[in-house]
Amino acid sequence: MDFVSRHAAPDHHQPPPESSTSAPSSAPHSHSLEEQEYLARYAVVKHSWRGRYKRILCISNISIITLDPSTLSVTNSYDVTNDFEGASPILGRDENSQEFNISVRSDGRGKFKAFKFSSKYRASILTELHRIRWHRIGPVAEFPVLHLRRRTSEWVPYKMNVTYVGVEIVETKSGDLRWCLDFRDMDSPAIVILSEAYGTKNVEHGGFVLCPLYGRKSKAFKAGPATSNMAIISNLTKTAKSTIGLSLSVDSSQLLTVGEYIKRRAQEAVRAEETPRGAWSVTRLRSAAHGTLNVPGLTLGVGPKGGLGEQGDAISRQLILTRVSLVERRPDNYEAVIVRPLSAVSSLVRFAEEPQMFAIEFNDGCPIHVYASTSRDSLLAAVRDVLQTEGQCPVPVLPRLTMPGHRIDPPCGRVYLQNKQLPVGQHPVADMESATMHLKHLAAAAKDTVAEGGSIPGSRAKLWRRIREFNACIPYRGVPTNIEVPEVTLMALITMLPATPNLPPESPPLPPPSPKAAATVMGFVACLRRLLASRSAASHVMSFPAAVGRIMGLLRNGSEGVVAEAAGLIAVLIGGGPGEMNILTDTKGEWHATIMHTKSVLFANNSNVIILVNRLKPKSVSPLLSMSIVEVLEAMICEPHGETTQYTIFVELLRQVAGLRRRLFALFGHPAESVRETVAVIMRTIAEEDAIAAESMRDAALRDGALLRHLLHAFFLPSGERCEVSRQLVALWADSYQPALDLLSRVLPPGLVAYLHTRSEGVSSEDVLNISSQEGSSLSRRQRRLLQQRRGHAGKSISSQGPHLPSVNKLEDPGKYSNAGPFKGPDYQKSAIDTNSVQVPATCSNAVHATDTLSGEGLSTGAPQTDYGTPVVSMDVLSINTNESVESNASNSVDCDPNMVGLQNTGIPGPAQIVVESMPVGSGRLLCNWPEFWRAFSLDHNRADLIWNERTRQELRQALQAEVHNLDVEKERTDDIVPGVVTVEIMMGQDSVPQISWNYAEFSVSYPSLSKEVCVGQYYLRLLLESGSTGRAQDFPLRDPVAFFRALYHRFLCDADTGLTVDGAVPDEMGASDDWCDMGRLDGFGGGGGSSVRELCARAMAIVYEQHSRTIGPFEGTAHVTVLLDRTDDRALRHRLLLLLKVLMKVLSNVEDCVLVGGCVLAVDLLTVVHEASERTAIPLQSNLIAATAFMEPLKEWMIINKEGAQVGPLEKDAVRRFWSKKTIDWTTRCWASGMPDWKRLRDIRELRWALAIRVPVLTTVQVGEAALSILHSMVSAHSDLDDAGELVTPTPRVKRILSSPRCLPHIAQAILSGEPSVVEGAAALLKAVVTRNPKAMIKLYSTGAFYFALAYPGSNLLSIAQLFSVTHVHQAFHGGEEAAVSSSLPLAKRSVLGGLLPESLLYVLERSGPAAFAAAMVSDSDTPEIIWTHKMRAENLIRQVLQHLGDFPQKLSQHCHSFYEYAPMPPVTYPELRDEMWCHRYYLRNLCDEIRFPNWPIVEHVEFLQSLLVMWREELTRRPMDLSEEEACKILEISLDDVSKDDANKKYHWRWLTRFLTYQSKLRILMRRN
Repeated sequence: MDFVSRHAAPDHHQPPPESSTSAPSSAPHSHSLEEQEYLARYAVVKHSWRGRYKRILCISNISIITLDPSTLSVTNSYDVTNDFEGASPILGRDENSQEFNISVRSDGRGKFKAFKFSSKYRASILTELHRIRWHRIGPVAEFPVLHLRRRTSEWVPYKMNVTYVGVEIVETKSGDLRWCLDFRDMDSPAIVILSEAYGTKNVEHGGFVLCPLYGRKSKAFKAGPATSNMAIISNLTKTAKSTIGLSLSVDSSQLLTVGEYIKRRAQEAVRAEETPRGAWSVTRLRSAAHGTLNVPGLTLGVGPKGGLGEQGDAISRQLILTRVSLVERRPDNYEAVIVRPLSAVSSLVRFAEEPQMFAIEFNDGCPIHVYASTSRDSLLAAVRDVLQTEGQCPVPVLPRLTMPGHRIDPPCGRVYLQNKQLPVGQHPVADMESATMHLKHLAAAAKDTVAEGGSIPGSRAKLWRRIREFNACIPYRGVPTNIEVPEVTLMALITMLPATPNLPPESPPLPPPSPKAAATVMGFVACLRRLLASRSAASHVMSFPAAVGRIMGLLRNGSEGVVAEAAGLIAVLIGGGPGEMNILTDTKGEWHATIMHTKSVLFANNSNVIILVNRLKPKSVSPLLSMSIVEVLEAMICEPHGETTQYTIFVELLRQVAGLRRRLFALFGHPAESVRETVAVIMRTIAEEDAIAAESMRDAALRDGALLRHLLHAFFLPSGERCEVSRQLVALWADSYQPALDLLSRVLPPGLVAYLHTRSEGVSSEDVLNISSQEGSSLSRRQRRLLQQRRGHAGKSISSQGPHLPSVNKLEDPGKYSNAGPFKGPDYQKSAIDTNSVQVPATCSNAVHATDTLSGEGLSTGAPQTDYGTPVVSMDVLSINTNESVESNASNSVDCDPNMVGLQNTGIPGPAQIVVESMPVGSGRLLCNWPEFWRAFSLDHNRADLIWNERTRQELRQALQAEVHNLDVEKERTDDIVPGVVTVEIMMGQDSVPQISWNYAEFSVSYPSLSKEVCVGQYYLRLLLESGSTGRAQDFPLRDPVAFFRALYHRFLCDADTGLTVDGAVPDEMGASDDWCDMGRLDGFGGGGGSSVRELCARAMAIVYEQHSRTIGPFEGTAHVTVLLDRTDDRALRHRLLLLLKVLMKVLSNVEDCVLVGGCVLAVDLLTVVHEASERTAIPLQSNLIAATAFMEPLKEWMIINKEGAQVGPLEKDAVRRFWSKKTIDWTTRCWASGMPDWKRLRDIRELRWALAIRVPVLTTVQVGEAALSILHSMVSAHSDLDDAGELVTPTPRVKRILSSPRCLPHIAQAILSGEPSVVEGAAALLKAVVTRNPKAMIKLYSTGAFYFALAYPGSNLLSIAQLFSVTHVHQAFHGGEEAAVSSSLPLAKRSVLGGLLPESLLYVLERSGPAAFAAAMVSDSDTPEIIWTHKMRAENLIRQVLQHLGDFPQKLSQHCHSFYEYAPMPPVTYPELRDEMWCHRYYLRNLCDEIRFPNWPIVEHVEFLQSLLVMWREELTRRPMDLSEEEACKILEISLDDVSKDDANKKYHWRWLTRFLTYQSKLRILMRRN
């Protein structure tokens, strides 16, 4: 192997042969005139008594030579062994002095004489001069030192040798070299003083640190015995100054202790935290002294230890590539060993002789790094890609190391940085003087070679030497653009390229040449590439007849390195490659025309296109080669370069690239990111320009995993051109392609995929084009803007006439391309802007022609045929190319034609308003709404049909990344399994059958964050229920309510079976296991199971049916829901089913099904649950008696027969629950309570069965009662008891008959005792509905106690009760017969069942003023002639006495809800406030006669009132005359006045009443007269 340290090995292969047509594999023999190889060359100034002369100082192990830079002739030569004594710097007061002396003599005789030179590279020159006489000089000084081992914090003894050029650390016992450092490679500061443990500046007790450059680690030392730190430091600084003229700076200000130094070194070990772009396991080949030795010599092979040279070694490393640096890390602890900036890399070396070895050359003086890796080409491709992308500068890949003597002024450490010739981080640029000099020497050698056919002896060897020197001194980006390159130089280089035999384009590549011959050809091509940076060079090269054949023939070469270099040269010729694009900076269109001409010449022969593309077919193609080929394809196809490609070439290239099929998709796994992006753009272009090719690639995109990879990029790459390209590719591959859409449905939730099928209303084609242009990346917009600016200033240039009209070079007829290509000509402009018809002329015919051609070549190219429909290409992507040319051309036309402005301002369709429908298949708009889909993906959603947030996006990203990684691993594994295929491909140049295909049909993504969400029918039930409970269910309209409702019921039924237990474990407790079947997998994007799912389904069914009952219609499962509601032992599920049944009652058939299975009685029994409420609504009028019931000991109503047959009880319900929890009782236990006719089994008693249900209730008992009342109301109103003619229906509807039975009617009435306002209202309204037009129920209502219960209600919402009273109070048979109930001969107080309970005044209000007035009067305080009523009378008289009559029945209901009230007549309620009042037909006489308080009180029903007064009067007349005095009356009665005062209160009351009646007699006469 060649020398791979600082000094590269000489290239021992010889120059090319004299014959210009022979292959480079036949290298020439050694020639006597061949120049020797140098260790280094420097540009110096020689000082003599005659003056100063520029010279090139050449240093070798044999001689020291000075050359004239203008002619390269030798001016002086000195033999190293005999004529060279030494060299030293000239020290002066000026620290920046560049002068030095070389002591030599002539011919080995005489005295040595010092010759004076000057150079800014003095230190480097002196170092090289000292090295060539190394065997004659020894160390300057030796010191015993102690070296600090950082890991163990131990000081280990070594010997330090201070030499003429640096420092050497030697093992004390063996004498082996351990570490070395040149003075010129020391950092600034070079030496750092370590303080002692106490932090003082005591040098002798501390130590010192030597600091190297190039990212190497510093080393800490301290003086050993018999010496001191100051002595060592002083000797170092003096030696460096005296031998090479460097001043080493010493830093004593940091005050670092040993511990602090160790910490700093540890921090340095974790440097370079940038995000890795790649990581590889490599082997670092090091020279002696752990890679720090600079070996003098020109060759050094791999030694016995695997390193460089005899003492070199090899060590494993992790090479990490980041955006700005290359990091070497130890594999064991990941410690950073060396960190090198990428800006310091000058070239990459891919050794042709060694398949795994490579090297990295630097431009800052750092020694070359040599590595070995099994992934060499992938590593180099990735590194080169980052270098060229970040630095925007091309980086060469050399076949061998650059010879050290070929450079002039090679960079060297501190000297290079101090002189600031090129700051680190900037790329070298060839200056005009240097480029002119090297070009002159190259032209002179080329002239000698071309003259007389190369007959001049040594001319070809001389030219080869000049080429290598030119490549070493001129950066890879080339010479300055304004320099003139002699044609003879270009001719010589073209002539020396090997000729290629005339073979068919499908022929395999030529046999690979020898590495030596391949390196030679690569040198020629690299030199030619550097020369093509000149503006004039490209046109000169294209003018040579043999140039195209020689250059394009290199694509057939058997060496991948030669082909890669040739492809890079072609890319430069056609305006591609890395760096700034000249096409964007071209202001006059000249470069545009030149590129178009070059493309047309290079690819005029169709076989060149085939040869170029075929180099990508083998599976084993090198990443470096494919990278170069893709650069050419980018320059030919992708925008903005594609506009300079002629249409015929463009179409043919598209066809050939599309023929690669899966080999093209394989490039998505390329290690270079730029290649992946460019391939994506190429695929997008194929999809836009060729529908048939795009269709054939859809299936390949799926099978190869390209769709998967771009789906990942489209979702998660930052916004930019790369993300936009991936999104367009996904849209083109997946739109209207069912397998791809099915894949999306398995990867994404249905609610997100649904956005694809939305369509924005009212969007014109112009808006679509504008949107698509806005969605383009900023880079594309910038390129388009620059192109338009260039065209605007071009005037009559080629660009103003259309991009495909090469009028400058007169290549072909301009009209040939007027209607062709991705960028159309003027005819396209005219037709597109036509005001009468907006169409696409010629495009259809071209597309059809391309389709026919492709279909005809389908068999030869092997394009897969599919059964799916032809894809529809989006107008969004089509406008990317079309809109650019039309827009730019239209802008030029506007400048020339003022009428065009008027057309645009009048709204007439412009070029952007192309009618999509007139385009052929494959050129229209995408069917799916992809922009809305991408927008929705980036947003967070929390709706019933879609849960999408950052967590789900991260889970999707992990799943896609894992699948992409697994697919890549399987592809690599397949390549390793069948190695024989690679050889066949290389030799035959054909693509083999793909080894693996992605199993996309079974790929799906699960979202762990959604595992707790129950998904049914593509809706998440939790969010559906939340939105329904807040009234927002209409915010997300169901796509198919009927199907969704059926899916809910189906899932409800399915999950009923999941309740089967295993050893008593419910499904929720079973956990996730593959041994359990899970219903949650039905919907793919949710989870859950068991009873909780059934509850959610019931809730969702209730919400959906409530919103869409008319759409869904009758529900066939109503009977099932009703039965399950009764029989389930799940309290939560029962409540959910109750709410579901409530909404089901909206449909008549559902009511009938429910009634048929006993739903009426079930609802009544559910209503009785309201009595179990432990907390009730607080009511202001609530009496102390009612309030006290909450604190009473619960009544014990229940008796049970235990397992031993003994009666236990009486018990309260809580005691029964405790027995159940202890399993003392079971479903067969017999129970009894008062009112029950016989003992029943526990399971036959609904009240107890429901009380023992499991799970926490969802509804309160009051809410259960309210729902039951709602159901009963719906049942009653389902069938009217009047027909359409208003006639009474008989028999009474079934629901009324059931509810008016003794089984149900008492329970409805007793619901009023719950005291809950809503229940009281509902129960009263239900009673009214049941008894209306139901005479049998009407006359018996009093027996239920409904009137007592209603009067005992302390609330203020009495309207429903008043309405019930109004309908029923005078129709009750409480007197013992039906006739008594309907007789109107009795007074109202006698006819009304409320007569003895309420004052007659309130009855008159109810009867004459209506329910509303009655309800208002009951809750107000009144003291008028018509009403005397107060809150106190209601609370302390009415309610209290009614509750006393009811006794403990309300408390009994809480323990036995199904108890019946045993009716008993109630004595009249007494009101002390009315004891002294006289009531006469609606009026209290005292208030009526009070003219002060109630003046002019209106009297209604005068006759009735007068008749009542007369009746009262007659009653009084039947008694004794009242004209007697009290004394006379007492005398007649034979009693004294004292006895009268002691008489009972009743007699006294009647006396007073009679007296007051006589007193009011006169006032009543007056009132009667007034009325």
